[in-house]
Amino acid sequence: MRTKILSFSLVSASVFFTACGNQSEEASASETVTIPEAPDAAIKTILTEFAKGDAGILWDAMPASYQADVDTIAQTFGAKTDPELYNKSFALVDQLAGVLSKQQNFIVGSVAENSADTAEAAEKLEEIKQAIPEVVKVLQTLTSSSVASVEGLKAFSGQDFFDTTISSITAQMKELAELSGEGFSMDDLNALVVNVVESDDMTATLSMSAPGEEPQLESFTKVEGRWIPTDMANQWTAQIAEAKAQLEAMTPETIAAQKPQIMGALTMVEGVLTQIGAAETQAQFDQAVQGAMIPLFGLMMMFQQPAAGGAAPMSAPVPSSPTAP
Repeated sequence: MRTKILSFSLVSASVFFTACGNQSEEASASETVTIPEAPDAAIKTILTEFAKGDAGILWDAMPASYQADVDTIAQTFGAKTDPELYNKSFALVDQLAGVLSKQQNFIVGSVAENSADTAEAAEKLEEIKQAIPEVVKVLQTLTSSSVASVEGLKAFSGQDFFDTTISSITAQMKELAELSGEGFSMDDLNALVVNVVESDDMTATLSMSAPGEEPQLESFTKVEGRWIPTDMANQWTAQIAEAKAQLEAMTPETIAAQKPQIMGALTMVEGVLTQIGAAETQAQFDQAVQGAMIPLFGLMMMFQQPAAGGAAPMSAPVPSSPTAP
């Protein structure tokens, strides 16, 4: 259901990336938007503004204490994470973007070799060809923002992050969706009809219907003057407590214990990307990709094993989306 966009964006995206984007010189569109008091009008305003490309409205839609929780978790993670590992991770994201950009013809060529000779397959190949540059843009948005910097984490601002980075990624994901003709559509989101089924001062049941779909009932709760999904309200405190517990477990000792293994894995991925990026013919590319399967499979198996001494995994603690499957 499209309302999952709200809870996912509010809970997961802000903590997953754990950094603000570059400061935008343009004023945020959400600065001039007032979220109404009525539950149906509030949710419709959020959906409408987001459909326009203003992801800052998602941050504005969060209760102030939730915003403070997200900022605190991101900043604390920035203070506790290992700079060398973190920066190398985002260097690999940048390297991946470069490989995708450089080798996009070989990528399409590999898919073509394993595709049937049909009009439908040809159409899919064209979609892939057009999608690769858009995927590269998403990766470059992350690596060109302070999300790729530990210092950026320490100075995390959720408002700036949503106004800039999330807004940019939203527009890029829209382009990807339009290429496939499937999945998330801003137009569909903007066309949602929102009506009150029942409500009181603190709770509301809303009917949300998209063109051509049956209405869905969604429950909302008012927290600090903001209407949010009830599941989100019920689970927020526990999820934040879990995230803080994970941060508490990130001691210098646990990080030092895990660092050699993680650095080895990152170095392995770097080598794989370097080999694939160096391919100059389709045959070399295919061989490099095939050769990467064994080390990558071994890498996956390695990270399925429990960390030494039961140490907490050294990654950003992310509250899961309350309405995600």
